[in-house]
Amino acid sequence: MGAVLAACAAPRQTLGTRSSACFRSLPAANTAVHHNGRLVGVRRVTRGTLLHAFPSAQVPPGREFCVVGFSDDYRDDKVDHPAGSPTGKYAVVVVTMRGTSALQTVLVDHIPFRLRHR
Repeated sequence: MGAVLAACAAPRQTLGTRSSACFRSLPAANTAVHHNGRLVGVRRVTRGTLLHAFPSAQVPPGREFCVVGFSDDYRDDKVDHPAGSPTGKYAVVVVTMRGTSALQTVLVDHIPFRLRHR
């Protein structure tokens, strides 16, 4: 009985959402914006969703990616792998599912999908 209770009280490694795997992409995304801005949220997206939201995005073949949003006043010369507008209120960093590489940082004034975790 004690082992069963201990298993129930064990700490969790995820938030229990589909986007949980993307939280490991935070360090790569934060580096891409040079540690500037406020974290808006994290989301796992399909290639189709990503290309629908950002038609000019240039990402390698893959089914899913992680996107991490930051809020600040951004310029394309102050982020890694810039795309989209030359300036933006938001930086949306596209990261590989493994969370190790930031592929593009899209600058926008409006994020076209929900990033917040509820």
